Parts: sequence; structure tokens; C-alpha cells
Amino acid sequence: MNVFTHALAPVIICRCLLARKMPIKPLQYMMIGLAGAMPDLLNPHLSLDARLTSWSHGLPFWLLVTIVLLFATRIKKLCLSTQLAVIFSLSYLFHMFCDSISGGINWLYPWREFLWGEYWVAPGYWIPLDIFCILSVYYLFRFKPLIEKVKQAKLRSQGNSSDLVS
Repeated sequence: MNVFTHALAPVIICRCLLARKMPIKPLQYMMIGLAGAMPDLLNPHLSLDARLTSWSHGLPFWLLVTIVLLFATRIKKLCLSTQLAVIFSLSYLFHMFCDSISGGINWLYPWREFLWGEYWVAPGYWIPLDIFCILSVYYLFRFKPLIEKVKQAKLRSQGNSSDLVS
């Protein structure tokens, strides 16, 4: 999959599943997206062979990233909560899962060979997935809040007009 899907998919998931339970700030959403794109940003690749030998696409490096994130939660100046560190780690892991269903990855690289995956999501769908993710983010962060604002304004104006009638 392309980097746009890797970055935006975890943001969409968090917005849909966690927004009501856990307040997430705009900058934190950007960091979630960055964490989702991180394997490709750290070690870019243009072929499946390059992905299969990418140190950033293996569980050993993901484990290291997770440990660093959890240690970072202990540094007060960073203001990183454990919940957010776990979300960052899961975003990174989700990238690896998405790559495994779009060609495969070497899960234990560089320690061992454990190739797993398939083209369950063919490359022909990658750009449409990017477009879908971009439109979904636009809807969730711009259009849906605008619709809610209009609804609230309508309700307020209906409430004010009923006060005038009585």
C-alpha cells in the first residue's frame, strides 16, 4: 500500500473508535499518522524485494520502537501518555499488517526469515484506497463537524423562535 493509506488509516480508526472515549488533539492525530507511515519513512522501498529486506518492516524493530515509546512516557517533558504511546505503536504495527496483506513482509527480519503475506489487496487498489482515506479524513475532520455545527445552530434558532412565540 502507499504511504497515504498507511498514514491515514490509523487516524481514521482512532477518530471513529476512540474520539468519544479519549480526547485526541489535532497534533496527536498528526503524530498517529506519522507513526503509521514510519516504516516507509525510515526505510523507503520501491519493490517487494526491498520491503522483504527492510529492517523497519520487521517485528524486532517494531518491538524496539514500542520500548522506546514506553520509556518516553516516563519523561515528563514529552507529555506522552501511555495510551498515546500504545496508539503510536499499534499504528506502526498496523502498517506492517497492511503491507503483509498487500504482498507480504519478512516479519522477523533481520533476525530470521519468516515471510508471510499475500496480495489480498492488489496494487491496482492502492491509489483508490489512498483517495478513499483522504476523502474519509476530510469527512471526519471537516465535513462532519460542519454538519454538526449547522444542526446545533438550527436547534438554537428553533429554541429561540419558540421563546418568542410564548
